[in-house]
Amino acid sequence: MNQLPANLHIIKGRPETLPEKVRAVLGAAPWLTDAGAWNRDEFLEQIDDAMWMAHGQGHAIDQHLIGMLISQIEVYVKCWQALQSEGLVCVFNAGQTPGKNPYLAIADKALGRVATLLSELGLSPKTRPPRRPTGKFAELIAGP
Repeated sequence: MNQLPANLHIIKGRPETLPEKVRAVLGAAPWLTDAGAWNRDEFLEQIDDAMWMAHGQGHAIDQHLIGMLISQIEVYVKCWQALQSEGLVCVFNAGQTPGKNPYLAIADKALGRVATLLSELGLSPKTRPPRRPTGKFAELIAGP
């Protein structure tokens, strides 16, 4: 018999409908399905918001890391778009030799750099600071 304790029944499963603000941040990025949807200015705004929410402050020096992040994501997006139209396998030597599409290696390298930069900025799930409790019991939960 697999029964949950009574206090866990309230959080079991996913709600039928998510609030619109939550739905906006969940799921895949629009450019995955629409090649023209990538917008560097919109992404910059999202990164700025994420930095503020995660750390409560910003530093001028971070603009360089953010610039590198945007650059690498653009490389990844362009590779993703090319892979969608060309496929994963290409033919070389006048159609004689099948092989891996070169965009795949470029995308893989860019994705690794994106993950590294997100970690450096403290925006990956592992490197985000723990959420601070809010509300009337925040001081009590925070401890001495």
